Amino acid sequence: MEKYKIVTLPDDEPYRYWKLFDDTYVIHYGEALDIFLLLGEQKALLIDTAYGRGELPNLVEQLREGKELLVVNTHGHYDHTGGNPWFPRVHMHPNAMATADRAFGRIDPTWLANMPYPDYEKIPVDDGYVFDLGGREVEVLWTPAHCNSSLSFIDHKRRLLFSGDEFDAGQANLGAFESVGAFLKNCQRLKSREADFDFIMPNHNGCPIANVYLDDFITAALHVVDGCPDLVSFDGLPGYKQSHGGGVRVQVGNSCINYRPQGVEPKPFKMPEEK
Repeated sequence: MEKYKIVTLPDDEPYRYWKLFDDTYVIHYGEALDIFLLLGEQKALLIDTAYGRGELPNLVEQLREGKELLVVNTHGHYDHTGGNPWFPRVHMHPNAMATADRAFGRIDPTWLANMPYPDYEKIPVDDGYVFDLGGREVEVLWTPAHCNSSLSFIDHKRRLLFSGDEFDAGQANLGAFESVGAFLKNCQRLKSREADFDFIMPNHNGCPIANVYLDDFITAALHVVDGCPDLVSFDGLPGYKQSHGGGVRVQVGNSCINYRPQGVEPKPFKMPEEK
C-alpha cells in the first residue's frame, strides 16, 4: 500500500531507477535529472528531491528499506529542492535557505496542498560536515560557483563524488565571469581529493563520469582566467545561449564551461504567462 496520496499533473514525467551498487540508487526523473539514495547500515541519505512531482515520496519509501531517512540538497535551485515538503527535515547549506522554496514558475495549488510538510525544518550543514549512515560516511564540501549554496559530497565507502550542478557530464553552467575563478578553485580542491573517489556523480545529463573530466575543467577555467578562453559555438544549443543571457561557451577535451563575460548582465527572469 502506498504511504502518500499523489496529486498527478498533466506534465508529470516518469521516474526510473537503478542500482549502481547494492546500497546505492540512481533515481532518474524525466530525461536529464538524477537524484541519489544512499543506504547505510542504520540510515539512508537522499541527495536532492528533484521537483517533487509524481511518485517520488512513495518511491523513496519503497527503496529506503525501513532505514531512518536523512535528506540533503546539493543547492537551493528548485529542480533540486521542489520535493522538500514531502519530508519533515531537510539539510542544506545556510545560503540555500532563502531560495529552496522559490519555484521556477507557478505551482499547482492542489498539488502543493497535498504535500505534508510545507513548513519542513531546514537544517544547516557546511563544509566538513559528515553524514554517518552506519558503516558509510558521506563528507560535505562547500563548492560555490554555479550557486553560492552548492555542496558536493564524498561517499567514502563507495568512492563516489556527488557534484550537484557545479558541473555535469561535460559542462559547467556558471554565471558571471567572476564565478569561473571560484569554479577553478573548487575543481583544484576536488582534484586534490581525487584519491578519495573513483567516479563523479552529477545530477544532470548522465552519470557516473570519470575523474579525468576534472583535468579538462581545470584547464578550461585556467584559460578563461588567463584571458585566452577556448571559445566554441552555441550552435545546436539555443537553450543554453538563452539561459545565459549573452554568455559564451568554452571547451577543453570533453569539458565545457558556459559563463557571461565581464560587462554582460544577465537577462531578467520572467514568470511564465498564466494560461
